[in-house]
Amino acid sequence: MSEKETRGMEQTSAKVSSAEAKKKKAKYTMAKIIVILCAVLCVVLTVFELGVTYRTMKAVEVDGTEYSVAEYNWLYTNSVYEIYNSYYMTYGEMASYIFNPSGNLSEMVYNQETGETWAEYVKEYTDKTIVEMTALLRAGEEAGHVLDEEFYERCDEEWNALATTAASNGYSVSDYAEMSYGRGVNEKVFREMYERYYYAFTYAESVSDSFEFNSEEKDAYYEENAEDFDTVTYNYYFVSSSAKEGEDADAIKAEAKATAEAVLSGEKEVEFTEAGYALKAATNSVYADWVFDEARTAGDKEMFEGETGYYVVEFVEENDLHHNMVNVRHILVTAADSTEEAKAEALEKAEKYLAEWKELGETEENFATVAGKYSEDSSAEYGGLIENIYKGRTVEGFEDWCFDPARKTGDTDIVYSQYGYHVMYFCGEGAEYYDYIVEAAMRNENINTYLDGIVEGLEASDLFGAKYVGKHFG
Repeated sequence: MSEKETRGMEQTSAKVSSAEAKKKKAKYTMAKIIVILCAVLCVVLTVFELGVTYRTMKAVEVDGTEYSVAEYNWLYTNSVYEIYNSYYMTYGEMASYIFNPSGNLSEMVYNQETGETWAEYVKEYTDKTIVEMTALLRAGEEAGHVLDEEFYERCDEEWNALATTAASNGYSVSDYAEMSYGRGVNEKVFREMYERYYYAFTYAESVSDSFEFNSEEKDAYYEENAEDFDTVTYNYYFVSSSAKEGEDADAIKAEAKATAEAVLSGEKEVEFTEAGYALKAATNSVYADWVFDEARTAGDKEMFEGETGYYVVEFVEENDLHHNMVNVRHILVTAADSTEEAKAEALEKAEKYLAEWKELGETEENFATVAGKYSEDSSAEYGGLIENIYKGRTVEGFEDWCFDPARKTGDTDIVYSQYGYHVMYFCGEGAEYYDYIVEAAMRNENINTYLDGIVEGLEASDLFGAKYVGKHFG
C-alpha cells in the first residue's frame, strides 16, 4: 500500500505599512476572518456529526477510482464478518476466541511476532478486496455482465432486515446503519456498495463457472496434490511428561513412557480421542508421516515421543473420497440446557413441527415453509436446505442418518446430535465428492490466477479520510 501525502495550507507573507491606521485596519480584518472561520468550523463540525462529510470525504483511491469514508466503512464491515465466518466454519463457537468482532480491533493482536493488530489486518484485507472489486467491476462491464433480479430482492431483504433490527432496538434505521457499518453509511451508500460488491462477486463466479475440466485433468491434479484431499481417521492418547517446578523431571518422563507403553500393549485400558477426516497438514507432525503412510492398515498402533509427552496412535482407516454427496432439509430444535427435561421439551417441539408439515401436505416445498418458520440455525433462510454434504462435514447422528445406505428421497425422521434435535427431510444425492472437491480446487486456482492478472499493478492508496475508517470496531 502507498499513501498520498496531504498538503498543508499555504502560508503567504504580506508587507504591512508602519502607519497606525493601517495596523488597526489589519487587526480588525484579522478579527473578522477569525470570526468567519469559527462560524464555518461550527457548520463543518455539524455536518461531520450528521455523516454528510464522511460520504464525500475520500478514504481510498484505486487507479483513479475514489471511495469515500462511508463506502470504505461498508466494505470494512463486510470484511470483518467474512473473516469471522471463515473461522466459524472451522472452529464453530470457538471462533470468537480467535477473532472477536465485538471487541476493540485496535487492541487485539493478530500476529504475536510482529505485533500487528486485528484492525491493521482487517484494513489490509479490505484494501485487497477493494482492489479486486474495482478490477472486477471494470472487467464485468467490459464483458457485459448484468445483475439478475435476485440481487434486487436480496438487497431489499438485507436493508429491511437492518431496519427491523433497528426498530426492535429502539433506533432509527439511519442511526443503526451508522452504528453497524460505520460513519456516513446510509441507505444510499448501503445499496450502492452492496450492488458493487454483489456485481463483482457474481462476475467472478461466472468466470469461475466458465472453466471446464475433463476427468484426466482432474485425476492428474489430484495425483499432484493428493495431500490436500486425502483424509484419514485415527485415534490417539496423550501422556504428559512435563514436570512441575521441584519435581524429578527424569522420573516423571520415565513414568509417562511406561504408561504410554502399557497403553500401546493393551495392558492399560484408556479412552482414546478420535480424529476423524483429518488432513495431513492438520495432523500433529510428530506422527503425521506414520498415519499417512500408504502401508497403514486398520488397527496399526505406535507410540511417539513429543516435546511434552508421549502419544499412542491407532490407525482406523483412510476415508473414501468416492461417495455421492447428499442434500437435505432440516429443522434444528435446540434444548435450553443439558437437562433431560429441556431435551424432552425440545423433542416435543420437533414432533410438533413434523406433524405440522404432515398436515400441510408431505411435500418438500411445505417442509421448506415449516423449516423457514422454526429452524434455529441460519439454514432457516433457505427453508432448512443444506446442500453438498460429504462424509465428515457434519456431526454424528445427523451424518449417520444422511448416509444410511437405505436412505431415499422423501424420507423424514427426527434425529439427535450434539446441537439438539433435527427434523430431517432427505432431498436426494448430489455429485460425487471426489469430482466436487478436486474441481473446486482447480477452479479456485484458476480464478486466483485470473484475479492476479486483472489486479496487476493496482493498489489501494490511502487518502485523507483513511484515518476515519473502522472506528465503529473500537
